[in-house]
Amino acid sequence: MAVARAVLEERAPGHKFVLAHHAETKHVHIHAMVQARSADGERLTFYKADLHAWREAYAEKAREHGIAMVATRRYDHAMSRPYTKEHAGAYKRAQHDARYQVSDKTVARVEDKQRSRMDSRLLVANGGAIAGVWQRTAAVMRAAGVTGQALTAAEAIGKNVLQIHAHRAGEKPAAGVFKDGGGPAPTSSFLSHPGMKELTRLIGATEMAQTPLEMRQKMARVNQALDQMRDTLPNAEQTRFEQYREGVNDKMHDRLARLQFEQQKGAGGAGEAAPERDARGRDLPSRDDTRQPETSARHAEKARQRVQQQKDLAKQKGRQADDQDRKTQRSQDNEYER
Repeated sequence: MAVARAVLEERAPGHKFVLAHHAETKHVHIHAMVQARSADGERLTFYKADLHAWREAYAEKAREHGIAMVATRRYDHAMSRPYTKEHAGAYKRAQHDARYQVSDKTVARVEDKQRSRMDSRLLVANGGAIAGVWQRTAAVMRAAGVTGQALTAAEAIGKNVLQIHAHRAGEKPAAGVFKDGGGPAPTSSFLSHPGMKELTRLIGATEMAQTPLEMRQKMARVNQALDQMRDTLPNAEQTRFEQYREGVNDKMHDRLARLQFEQQKGAGGAGEAAPERDARGRDLPSRDDTRQPETSARHAEKARQRVQQQKDLAKQKGRQADDQDRKTQRSQDNEYER
């Protein structure tokens, strides 16, 4: 609690906040609710990169208080990709209704997350970074005086990830080399590219988009930055970078699909979420990419036709609702007169 309070006072000065400590769950954690506007009227805004900086500060202060803690990202643990409410709803409906079709990719995404499966692509692409984080975690635990099964497990995870990564990547496993602060030796990666900071900011900005049009504009900027970075990377990094790029675009298209669903629902639509594959077909930012298949134009035309059909259906339902309202009003007027 003292660490959380110190971080919020440092990172959000002048903003009121409340803290709640949950010690009854398996994962001990603290909830923090921060007032968005300070007493001086200054609004608190931040992106994903800022949130990770908060996590880093929290872990650093926790270590100062004798708590073994290391701030990590999702890919540091090779976790499976999270799914949205739309994915979960489609998956559940397909389980109970054989007439409802859902893509194999969505099924695999939900089941992998529910069963805590490791993402093999993350192990291949980021295995060295993942192992390094676990090795740093073990070093912090050892420095804090942690012993026994917990320390042994942290050390074993780092070694196992290195072996799996080397096996799947077709390389020889390399032992983690620690430098001055006990951290792993840095590895050459596109993640250390000078343009990565600006790219992270652009990706974080997509989370603040409020409309599909704004989201597509932000997606275009992200893909433009990705194109510029790709041209400056060595050939050895191209495969990993393309996997990273695919993951970034998947997340952005998920966000775009949610915005489109919310817009359609707010406009009086049928309330059915547009399939993710349709959103990707019609909302990819326009950019010159030789990797696009020749049939993309036909897919885009079919997607536009489906969108028009959905709009026509929404208008028809709106007219039916208006007719029903008029009938109800006339009935109530007649009843009042009687």
